[in-house]
Amino acid sequence: MAVKTPWFWYQPRLTAPAALLLPLAWLYGLGLRLDRWRTRPLRLPVPVISIGNITLGGTGKTPLVMGLARALQQQGFAVAVLLRGYGGQRARPELVTAESCYADVGDEALELAHQLPGVQVWAGSNRRLGARMAIDQGATLLLLDDGLQHWALARDLDVTVLDRCHGLGNAQLFPAGPLREPASQLGRADVLVLTGTQERGPIEAGQGQAKGLPWPSAKPQWAVTFALDPPQEAWAAPLVAFCGIGLPEKFFGALIDAGLQVVAQKSFPDHHSYADAELAQLLTLAQSQGALLVTTVKDAQRLPEPYRAQVLPIPLRLQPQALDPLMQVLLARIGHG
Repeated sequence: MAVKTPWFWYQPRLTAPAALLLPLAWLYGLGLRLDRWRTRPLRLPVPVISIGNITLGGTGKTPLVMGLARALQQQGFAVAVLLRGYGGQRARPELVTAESCYADVGDEALELAHQLPGVQVWAGSNRRLGARMAIDQGATLLLLDDGLQHWALARDLDVTVLDRCHGLGNAQLFPAGPLREPASQLGRADVLVLTGTQERGPIEAGQGQAKGLPWPSAKPQWAVTFALDPPQEAWAAPLVAFCGIGLPEKFFGALIDAGLQVVAQKSFPDHHSYADAELAQLLTLAQSQGALLVTTVKDAQRLPEPYRAQVLPIPLRLQPQALDPLMQVLLARIGHG
C-alpha cells in the first residue's frame, strides 16, 4: 500500500507519534533479525554489486543504479539489474521491456528498462531465480537494486545510499522512523554514497563527509549530486508539478533551484497509482494557470495511457564524473582491469 512519508520521521527528536509506534518498530526489528539469521547467501559465478538504502525511499538510488549500469557497460560487462519491483505482482522474475505492464513489474523496473538499452532488467521477488535466468541470458555482472537487506545472494560490494540533507531522520526503525534496520548496521556496507546538495552550492564528488553518522572512517564514502535535465519546453511556460515519491519536496525544490517557474505543486503517496479523476483535476489546474503539467520519470511510468502525452517527465542526471571514485573501488574489488 502506498503511503506518504510521515512528518515525524525526519524530526530531530523523538515525537509522540513515533514513541507510540516503538513497540511495532521492535517487532519489525525482531522479524528483520530472524530473516537474516535463517537466510544463507548463495554465491554466484559472476560479480554481484548491491545498491541499497538503510532508510525508506527518497535517496536517489535509482539514478545511481542507472549511472553504474551505464559505466559498467562501458567497461565491457553484460549488465543485468535485479529488483523486486515495488507494486509488481510477480514472484517469478520477468525480463522487463519498455512494453511491460506497470501492474506486473512496478514503476522502477519500467523506468530502468526505458533508460537502459542493452541492460537486462529482471523484476520479481525471487532474485535467486532472477540471477540464474540473467546469467543464462549472458549477464556477466549483476546489480541488485535495493539489495542492502536482501540476504539471499552473496555480493562482492555493498553500496548504501543516504540523502545528505535528511540523513537517518529520527534514527528509529520503521514504522516509528525511516530506518529499515538499526543505524548501527550502516557500517556493514562497503561504500557510503551521500546524495543531494548542501544548503548553499553543490557538493563536489569526493568531498562528502558522513558527519554524525555511524560510518567507519576507514571505509570509503563520497557525495554525488544530481541535476534535473528539463526538456526545452519546460523553460517556456509556468509549471504545475506533481509526484508520488518518498521525499516529494526534493523534486519540487530541484525544479525551483533550477530556475523553473513552479506555480503549483501536489504530492501523493510514494508509488501512488494515479486515477483518471486525479489527473483530470491536475490538468484542469494547469490549464487554468496556462501551465505545463510535469512529474518525475518514475511517476510517468504509473500514468494511465490517455494522460501520458499530456504530462512532461523531467529527467534526473548524475553530475559528470560523479561515479569515478566509486567505479575505481568497484573494479578493484571484482578484480577488473
